[in-house]
Amino acid sequence: MAKRLLSDLRAAIVAVCLLLSCALAQAQEPVYIQLILDASGSMWNKLEDGRYRIVAAKEVLSQLIAALPEQEGLNVGLRVYGANVWATDPGACEDSHLVVPMRGLDREALLETVRSTDALGATPIAYSLELAARDFPAEGRKLIVLITDGMESCRSDLREVAERLRQQGVEIDLRIIGIDLDASARAAFEGLGSFENATSAAELLGALNRAVEVAPAPVRHRVTVTLTRDGAPATEGAYVEFVGAVDGETHVFGPGSSAGELVADLPAGVYTARVRDAYSPEPLVVGGLAVTERGNAYAFELAPEAEVALTLSDEAPTAGSMVTVRFEDAPAGKAEVWLAPADAGDDVYIGYEYVEGPEGEATLRVPDEVGAFEARYVLPLPEGGYKVLGRAAFEVQPVTASVSVPSEVVAGSDVRVAWQGPDNPGDFITIVPAGAEEGTWETYAYTTEGDPVHLRLSDRPGEYEVRYVAGVDYSTLARAPLTAEPVTATVSGPSSASVDETIEVHWTGPANRGDFITVVPVGSPDDSWGVPTAYAADGDPAVVTLYVDPGEYEIRYVTGWDYIVLARQRLTVR
Repeated sequence: MAKRLLSDLRAAIVAVCLLLSCALAQAQEPVYIQLILDASGSMWNKLEDGRYRIVAAKEVLSQLIAALPEQEGLNVGLRVYGANVWATDPGACEDSHLVVPMRGLDREALLETVRSTDALGATPIAYSLELAARDFPAEGRKLIVLITDGMESCRSDLREVAERLRQQGVEIDLRIIGIDLDASARAAFEGLGSFENATSAAELLGALNRAVEVAPAPVRHRVTVTLTRDGAPATEGAYVEFVGAVDGETHVFGPGSSAGELVADLPAGVYTARVRDAYSPEPLVVGGLAVTERGNAYAFELAPEAEVALTLSDEAPTAGSMVTVRFEDAPAGKAEVWLAPADAGDDVYIGYEYVEGPEGEATLRVPDEVGAFEARYVLPLPEGGYKVLGRAAFEVQPVTASVSVPSEVVAGSDVRVAWQGPDNPGDFITIVPAGAEEGTWETYAYTTEGDPVHLRLSDRPGEYEVRYVAGVDYSTLARAPLTAEPVTATVSGPSSASVDETIEVHWTGPANRGDFITVVPVGSPDDSWGVPTAYAADGDPAVVTLYVDPGEYEIRYVTGWDYIVLARQRLTVR
C-alpha cells in the first residue's frame, strides 16, 4: 500500500509538471506557482512500509522541483507551515512562512529548503492560504500546490477563507495532494479547487488524463560520475548505480570517455548513489543528489575513509528524552550529527544538529518510538549529498506515565492533576472530552510546570478525560476519566431601576474563575456582556451601575470559560 502510495504521489507530481509545461507553452502571461509543504507534527506518522510521511513528502516535493522546466515566465516559490513552533505553543497557528519567494526558478534554494525542513507543529492551512493569496502579483496565472497529510487544526474555516478570497476577486488555481487522508480529511477538502487523495494509481491516472491530452516523451539528462583513489582516476574495481528516492528504480552507470568517468542518462529527480568498491567491505552511499536540467557532475573519492568515533551519553535512553553524542577523530570543517532508525537508509534522519571540528558533541532529542536507532556522523560533500563517517547504536526504551484526578468535579472548576512521567521536552497534561481524537488538546499545562498541575475544566457538564501527552508525536502515555458535574446559580436584584442607578445583585453559584454577573438587553446572545459587569470573585452581593439606555434587560450569572448563562432575571430600566 505504502509503495503504491509513493508511486501515486509521483504520478500526481508528474501531472502537475505536465500541466505547467502545457500552460507555459500555450499562455503568453507568466505563471506563478506556490508550493505549500505540511510540516506539522503528524507528518512523523509512518506509512505501511515504515517510511515517515515527512520523508515521503519531502522526496516527492524534491522530485517535483528537480523536474520543473527552466522556461521563461515560470516563477516557483515554497511556503512551509508547522516547521518552527510546537503545536501547543503560542504562535503555532501563525507558523507559516514563504521561505522561497516566487521569483523565477531558484531550484537550489527550493531543494535545500525542502531538505532542511523538519516536522514539528500545527496545521494552519486556512491561514497559509490567506497569506499565499497575498504573495502573488496582480498579473499572471496563479497556482497553489498543497501537500498535506491532514486537515485544518487551528479552528479556522477553510471553506470560509476560500469563499472570501473568491469574493475578493482572487483567482488562484488550487491543487491539493493528500497523503493517505482519512474520510473526514477528504471531506474537508472536497470542492476546494482540484483535490486528489493519493490512495490508488487509477485515480491519479484519471486526473493526469484529464489535465494533459498528450504527454511529452520523458526527458533524460546526462549524469557524469568521476571516481578517484588516492587522488588518481579509479579505472577498475568500482560499480556505480543511482536509485530513485521516490520510485526506487535503479540506474546503472557505464564507462564514459575519460579514465575514471562513468555516465548514465537519468530522468530529473532526486537519487541516492551507491558505489560498490572492491577494496571496501561496504558500498559508499550518498543520498540527496538532485538531477536537473543543468550540470549533473559528481565526483567520489574511493581512498580510505576517515572513521569518526561516536560515544553516547546513554545507550538505552527512554523515549522522548535527550541524548548527547560525543564525536572524535572527525575531519576538519562543518558536519552534522543525525539520529535515524537503525534499519533506515543513510539518506534518512529524524533529527540533526550541526557540528564543527575534529571533536565535540551534539545533544538531540530521542524519538518517542521504542526500538533500535543510530547516531550518525554525516559529512556534507562539496558536490552535494551526504556521507556517513561514523555511527553508534542505541535502543530506545519505553516510558511509563500516570495521571491522577478526582473522578467527579464541578464543571468550570480548577482541577488538580497529579502526574508521573518522563517529563520530556514538550510533554503536557490536558483535559479533553471523552472520546476525543488522539493528539487533541484543550486546556493544558506543560509538565515542566511541576507536579501537580492545575487545569481549568470546561463549564459544560459531561464526561472528560485527563491525558499525559508526549510532546513530539502527541501520543497519549496515560489517561484518567473525569466527570464534570452540572452547576446551578441564582441571581436576585430589583425588577426595575433607573438609568445610572447603582444596584445590588445577590447571587449564588460556583464562583469559578472568571464567572461574572452582567446586565444585557433582553434577547442578547448568551456569550454577551454589558458595561455593568461584576466578577463573582468580588463577592456577594455584586454591585453594578446601570450605564445603559432605558429598556428591557436581563441580570445574568455567566460562566467565565464557555460563557454559559446559569441564571437570569428580568430588569426594566427607566
